[in-house]
Amino acid sequence: MKILESQNALLSNYEVYQHITDQRKRNKAQNRRVPGNAHHVMTEVVTYLGEKPSPLEKQEETQAYSPAAITRLLEKLREANLSSELTKGELLSILNLRPSSSALLSTAIEDMEERFSEEEHNKIVDIIAEVLGRAETMDEGGEGDEMDADAVPSVENGY
Repeated sequence: MKILESQNALLSNYEVYQHITDQRKRNKAQNRRVPGNAHHVMTEVVTYLGEKPSPLEKQEETQAYSPAAITRLLEKLREANLSSELTKGELLSILNLRPSSSALLSTAIEDMEERFSEEEHNKIVDIIAEVLGRAETMDEGGEGDEMDADAVPSVENGY
């Protein structure tokens, strides 16, 4: 096998998830057997992308991610008249992480504090929540106030 083009494009987690689920459906419809190692890899990737803390955790139920939603997110971010444009890598990180706060957004955007104002941070987070939905936080699940049974009290975490 010869590689014709290396790293032709970057894929979001949603695109990988969608490709694998589509491939599995096609294989099942055609009664095609998939080699054991390929089946194992596809199962592991879908499991990883479908579990917490992934934004695709409830994709089958909510359908929050779709080609139309991704297009709408990119358009809304462009319409927001940000002082500095987001790079392709930053947009990909935003899609993969679905940040629900400015703190999480700063992990997706390089030099965010210098490039964007606090108002723009909040605007970006609001656009993400509007288009892709809000991620469940620990407090919404009712587990945020309890200390983990295996956690050791320390000065760092305030206990």
